[in-house]
Amino acid sequence: MRAFFFHARPVPLLLPVLLAFALSACDDDLQQRVDRLEAELRGVRSDTRDSVDALKNRVIAAETKVGVSDSGKTLDERISLLEGSFGEVLSMKSRDNEMVYLRANLQGHAPLLTDHGTFLVRMEGIDLNLATGGYTVHLNVGNPQAIEIQQFTLRGDHGGGTPELPEDEDYNLRNEKIKAWQETLKPFEYRVTKAIEPFSWTPFDIEIAADTREELEMIRFSMIIENAQLNRRMAEGSGGSNQFAHIQIDSKSASVLKTEYGAFLVAIKSIEESEVGTRVHLEIGNPYGFTLNQCRLLGDYGDALPLRADSATEEEYTEKMQAWSASLMPFESMISSKISHFRWNKATILIPGPIEKVKFLRCQLRIEDVTLPAATGPKPAG
Repeated sequence: MRAFFFHARPVPLLLPVLLAFALSACDDDLQQRVDRLEAELRGVRSDTRDSVDALKNRVIAAETKVGVSDSGKTLDERISLLEGSFGEVLSMKSRDNEMVYLRANLQGHAPLLTDHGTFLVRMEGIDLNLATGGYTVHLNVGNPQAIEIQQFTLRGDHGGGTPELPEDEDYNLRNEKIKAWQETLKPFEYRVTKAIEPFSWTPFDIEIAADTREELEMIRFSMIIENAQLNRRMAEGSGGSNQFAHIQIDSKSASVLKTEYGAFLVAIKSIEESEVGTRVHLEIGNPYGFTLNQCRLLGDYGDALPLRADSATEEEYTEKMQAWSASLMPFESMISSKISHFRWNKATILIPGPIEKVKFLRCQLRIEDVTLPAATGPKPAG
């Protein structure tokens, strides 16, 4: 019994030691696992940070590529420029019916673009209309085409002259001064029923309700054609041969020269006597896209056309016309200068007669050489 009691007592002393060794082993294992997890977490964070930085760089690059043009303008600046451009296009109303700008002191004519072709227009004057309290504007429209315009509407606005800007400022709708001037313009619309005959100038009047003459320093409008008709006789007559035009030397209006290339305008500006005859200075209007490199005027010249009112009877007038026609003398003169496209061109012809005998021309335009301007489109590859 004594031996059993001696071996039973050391048991409680060994248990804490064993437990300590077990716990120590567990702590080491847990610590290693924690260290491994922390290392893995640091790796994940590093990879994530690299991915985020790469994604951020890609976003910045994309924003830079989209938002900045080759000229260095940002997206907002480019949008502002586009908005301004659209505003200017809209102010012209449309591509087919463009605005023409007229002033009372404007010399010559201005081109008027419509969906039926290009016409010429000039302002002959402005008068106060006492009956209405407004103003009557005298216009003159030249029709170089073989169509008769039977009804049309002029739609636009009027106001004072455009403001003067310094040299460093542009005349566009983004300029605040131009915007302010635009807001002062007053709109108008006038429907015209007078026919615009082909190959001639047609004068007519429009009424504008303005308070003062200063409100008509600038008048701009587009021409909306509502009814037009092809003049078959004139179109067929001018399509293959030249026709003679009758020109009074002292006439202030332009005459039409119909050729196989189309109708041209001619206006006599002045005449002077020389040692070899009479020099006639004129302007030829070319409404087409080609240039006349070589052409000439030929026909007859003579005294002024007899007036019917100067004859007492029809027989007397017929006799005067026959005598006048027999007195006409022939002439032919080369035009040395080119007749450029889309403009009036100054030219001089020589009539082989004294100045007192050059009062009337019966002539036609002979075209011998023309050219079109070179193409400006992109060149083909290769």
